[in-house]
Amino acid sequence: MIVQTSLEGVHTFEQPDGYVTHYRLWGSETAADLVVMLHGGMSHAGWQAPLGDGLARLGDDVAFAAVDLRGSGLNAVRGHIPDGQTAVRDITLLLDSLKKARPGTRIHLAGWCFGAQVATVVAAGLTDGDVIASLLMVCPGFFFNDRYSDVLDRSIDAALEVVEELGITVEPTRPFIRVPLRAADFTDRAEWLAAIEDDKLKLSHVTVGTIDSWEAIAVQSETDYGRIGKLPVRAVFGTRDKLVDNDRVRTFLQSHPDLEARDIDAGHAVHFEETDALTHLVADFVAELKR
Repeated sequence: MIVQTSLEGVHTFEQPDGYVTHYRLWGSETAADLVVMLHGGMSHAGWQAPLGDGLARLGDDVAFAAVDLRGSGLNAVRGHIPDGQTAVRDITLLLDSLKKARPGTRIHLAGWCFGAQVATVVAAGLTDGDVIASLLMVCPGFFFNDRYSDVLDRSIDAALEVVEELGITVEPTRPFIRVPLRAADFTDRAEWLAAIEDDKLKLSHVTVGTIDSWEAIAVQSETDYGRIGKLPVRAVFGTRDKLVDNDRVRTFLQSHPDLEARDIDAGHAVHFEETDALTHLVADFVAELKR
C-alpha cells in the first residue's frame, strides 16, 4: 500500500540552500541500473512503493529510487514550491550526487504524471553529460483532459477571488488553493481508493508559488522535449486514464526518434492497479537499453 510516514528505506540529500530532499530507495547498492522516479503533483514518493517493491523482488539487477519533490511528501514546507527552476535544480543535483556515489551504475530518469514533465526539463539540461541513460514516462501528464484542466482553473480562480474580496494577505508559503483531485481520478480499486483517502502526506492545498511553478515547468517541458537529443524515451499509458489526454500526449511524444510506447489496461495509477505489468515493462525497458 502507500508508504506514508515510515522512514524505512528513506535517504536524504541536502541542497545548496540547506533544503533537505527525501527519497526512498529499493534494491542493491551494486545494481547495474538505477531507476529514479518523480511523482505527480498531488502525490509523493511513497505512492511509488508498489513499483519499488516489485523491482526489488525481481532481483539485484535494477535498483529503484522514488524522490519527494520540493514541498511534497516528507520534505519541508509542504504544498509550497518557490519557483520551477528550484524544483528542477533539486533533481539535477540529486542525480549528480547519485551518479558520483554509484559510478558504475546507469541511471534512468523516470516520471509519473506531472513528474514526467519535471523529468523532461531535467533531462534537457543533462544532455551534455553522462548522468542519465534514458527517460522513462508513466502516464505522462503533458496534456490533461478538458475536465481536469477546467476544474483546476476554477479552483485557482475561486481561491484567489476569496482572498481578493476579503482583502486577506496570504503568506507566500501558506497553501490555500485546493488541489481538485479525487481518489477516483486515479483508480477504481476499492483498496487503493481507501489508501489514497487515508494518505496524510498527499497535497490537498498548495500555494500560489506552487501553481506558478507547475505551470512554468509544464510549459518548459513542451519545448525541452525537443532538446533531449538522442536520449532513449520509453512511455507507458493507462488505457483507462481519467486525467491524461493519451492521444494528444502520444502524438506529441512521437516526435522523438527513439520512442517506444506501451499500453496497460489500467487507470491513471498504473502502479497501483497493474503493479506486476508495470514492473516487468520497466525492467524490460532497462534490459533492452543494455543491448
